[in-house]
Amino acid sequence: MVSRWYRLCIACVMVLISFSAHADVTNITSTVDKNPVIANESFILTVTFNDDVPNSAFQPDILLNDFVVGRTSVSRQTSIVNGDLKKLTQFTTVLVANDPGDYQIPSISLDGASSDPITMTVVEPGSDAAKRSDKVAFVDVTLDTQQVFLQQPIHYIVRLYLAADLNKGNLVPPTMENADIRQIGKDEEYSEMNHGRRYRVYQRTYQITPNQSGEFTIEGARFDGEVYASGQRSIFSSFSNTQPVSAIAEPKKVQVKPIPKNWTGHWLPSDLVTISQTVKPEKEEYKVGEPISVSLMLTAVGVKPEQLPDINYNYPDSVRVYPDNESTDQFVRNGINIAQKTVNYAIVPQQPGDLTVPGIEVPWFNTKTQRRSIASTNDLSFTVTGAPITQTPDMPSAQQPEKTVAPDEVIASDTAAAQQQDDSTHYWVWLVIALIIALLTSLAVNVWLFKKREKHAHTGSHESTQSQPVTQSEAWRQFQQACASNQPKLAEQSLKRWARQNFAQRITTLQEVEQLLAQPANTQLSDELNSLQAALYSAQKVDSWQRGKQLYQAVRTAQQRSDTVSKASSPLPPLYPIK
Repeated sequence: MVSRWYRLCIACVMVLISFSAHADVTNITSTVDKNPVIANESFILTVTFNDDVPNSAFQPDILLNDFVVGRTSVSRQTSIVNGDLKKLTQFTTVLVANDPGDYQIPSISLDGASSDPITMTVVEPGSDAAKRSDKVAFVDVTLDTQQVFLQQPIHYIVRLYLAADLNKGNLVPPTMENADIRQIGKDEEYSEMNHGRRYRVYQRTYQITPNQSGEFTIEGARFDGEVYASGQRSIFSSFSNTQPVSAIAEPKKVQVKPIPKNWTGHWLPSDLVTISQTVKPEKEEYKVGEPISVSLMLTAVGVKPEQLPDINYNYPDSVRVYPDNESTDQFVRNGINIAQKTVNYAIVPQQPGDLTVPGIEVPWFNTKTQRRSIASTNDLSFTVTGAPITQTPDMPSAQQPEKTVAPDEVIASDTAAAQQQDDSTHYWVWLVIALIIALLTSLAVNVWLFKKREKHAHTGSHESTQSQPVTQSEAWRQFQQACASNQPKLAEQSLKRWARQNFAQRITTLQEVEQLLAQPANTQLSDELNSLQAALYSAQKVDSWQRGKQLYQAVRTAQQRSDTVSKASSPLPPLYPIK
């Protein structure tokens, strides 16, 4: 019985709905929540149709050209009272008027029905009508300055005031022509009393960096969102307990000055710029050829990392400089953006004595004093000991006098030059082929030596080998293998190890090895050791060193010259033995 009555009720409802499906709109009403309103303050327009209409029945973007149109919500309601079916469709739109004056919301029409037009009065923010304290939401902005130089940052602080609980919302950043705008720091949230009413304040900071001089307008930040009506929050999400709100900040005028005409160098406007340096290792004395690591850190307040200049250093000829890596970073401290650049490099002294490295100077424009300032480091002073490193620059052996060529020799000279160029091309082709053959031969010999050495190692006693220290011959063999495979680090270690065994002295640098071997002075040995040292401490990859064979020959020749032992003693083995 209950099931039969249930089906009958459902059928009646469906019949009533089908009869009313073709009902037309007979009544349209338009209302606003406040009138007059303050410029840049939001108000709500509600349009109600007494029927179920599609969402396209009301298009505020087309009808309301005099206002800034915000979010539009749609709510539908259906009720049956004493068998009478009623439907309502309600459109709620947030509107904002930018300028004071009288505006008209036009009549809304559909299916022959129309609403009454509404005349809106928009007053200035400083008027008596604007001093009331019933605003649900408004946006206030402050600038740290309204007159800056080119690329000097402007801090734009936005404060959103809400007198109701926030449901959801979005804060659109300000806009300005020819400027970079980015948020710095995190949002802040706190409570504040304003005209006797408590507001929840949401604060956000933007950094605006102008890229062109002149007078510009910063269009205000804008908030679009929803708040709970009358401070009521519910676990049930519906249109009835929330209301949309929008607020726009007032535009701000700023004056951007150009770079001063008398300025020279990189333009860096900032409140504070510092540069510091550190030296590792810190010792009282350094040896010739010993690398010294120097790190420079440039810090600037209120700028972006890309605004920092390059750090240029000018060192004396008595040192060699090997740049390492360079990095930039930025962070926010107390709401201020800070940029940093770090540069690392190594200097290698070439001459003994007192070494003075001049300090680094970075010019910058002080935005507080409106004057040029210099950030600098102190001079570095070192005491260098040891023998000087002989440098042999590639210079011609003698100055050749200019030879006057007769006019009748020009054609013959051109022909000879062309022939010489052709012969030079063939020469380089054969040279490349010869180098390839030599490389393949060297590779085959090294593979054969490796297999032979591995076989010999397996036949000996493993425990006895591990317990004994490296002998002089083993150290020389390691140096020979390192040179053959062009391994600079292993070549340096094995050469110093062999020198300690051979000369029975404590040796820590390649310069000491050169002093013991170069008796008399040996220019070839000095050049090869300098090349090895550059491969070890320069910013280039270590595997770019390809002078192992030349280093071995130079060391072997120097040892043979300074060896006081008779020629009957065992000579040093060649780099590539022939079996």
